[in-house]
Amino acid sequence: MVTGKMFQKSYADKGLASKNLSRVLEGSATITSPLVPWNTCGAYMIATLGVAPWVYIPYALFNIMMPVFAIIAAYVNFTMTTIQEEAAAQNIAIPQTEEKDEATA
Repeated sequence: MVTGKMFQKSYADKGLASKNLSRVLEGSATITSPLVPWNTCGAYMIATLGVAPWVYIPYALFNIMMPVFAIIAAYVNFTMTTIQEEAAAQNIAIPQTEEKDEATA
C-alpha cells in the first residue's frame, strides 16, 4: 500500500489542500482493502464470512465503485480544494476577538 506521505509534496506542488489527499486515500486504499485477500481486512472478511473474496465481491458495490467515483470527482474538479481556499476558509472561521475588544473600549 502506498502511503500518503509519498504524495504530499506532489499535492502541495499542484496547490491542492491536504484534505484532497486524505479523501483520495480513503476512497481508494481503505475502502478497497477488504477486496484484497492477503490484506488484513481481506483475511478478516474471509475468516468472518467463511467465503472466498470473489464470492462477496458482488455484494461489495461501495468498495468497487468508490475509486471510480473518486477519479470522476477529481477529473471534473468536484470538491477539489486548493491550499488558498483552505487558508481563506480557516481565516473566516477564526473569531476576531481583538477587534471587538478595541471597538468596545
